[in-house]
Amino acid sequence: MKREPIREGDVVLSRAGRDSGRAFVVLEAIDENYVLIVDGRLRTLERPKKKKRMHLLKASETRMELSGRLLDADFRKFLTAQGYRNKP
Repeated sequence: MKREPIREGDVVLSRAGRDSGRAFVVLEAIDENYVLIVDGRLRTLERPKKKKRMHLLKASETRMELSGRLLDADFRKFLTAQGYRNKP
């Protein structure tokens, strides 16, 4: 079974680690194995999480537009609007 590729702006769910089950937005693709993810609360723009793609599951087809000046609040609002309730 082939997984869909994970790209910048995608909403993903963490499948492994202490952040398992949390929703994030892919901020940047580092290489074919790693991406940087943020959620605006636990992982902010100043401290994004480096995560292996294999430990992430693409959550929906909806993508966040990553242009212009973004704030942590933008990521929190987007994830909340998509129905993801990450606990602090």
